[in-house]
Amino acid sequence: MPSSAEPVQPAGAPSGPTARIFQLDRHGQRVGRQRSRRPAPPPPLHTEPTPQQRLAETMEALFLARDRTLTDEPTAEAYRTTLDAVMLMLDGSLAEHLVGEEEHRHLTGMIQGMRAAPNEL
Repeated sequence: MPSSAEPVQPAGAPSGPTARIFQLDRHGQRVGRQRSRRPAPPPPLHTEPTPQQRLAETMEALFLARDRTLTDEPTAEAYRTTLDAVMLMLDGSLAEHLVGEEEHRHLTGMIQGMRAAPNEL
């Protein structure tokens, strides 16, 4: 027969890691706790900002220094319009053979990254 300090498990009751474990305090009162199979929460993610996020933060800092923000949609639209004008100039430079194909591709990629900055904020 089990001692009074050990719980009796009814037939079909879970055993192992989810079973109740009882302890008696020094006055003979039962103190219970339940073990859980729940996994520990994952540690907080600490990720470095992406290059796109760093570029967006740099562009935003330029605007904040002028009391503007790219999170303001009219300001963001003016920013995108300006970059569209820069792309037009760059495309014209390619057509006039003032820049080569490789330079055009490189600069176009940079401008596209800058154009996406408001979306990263």
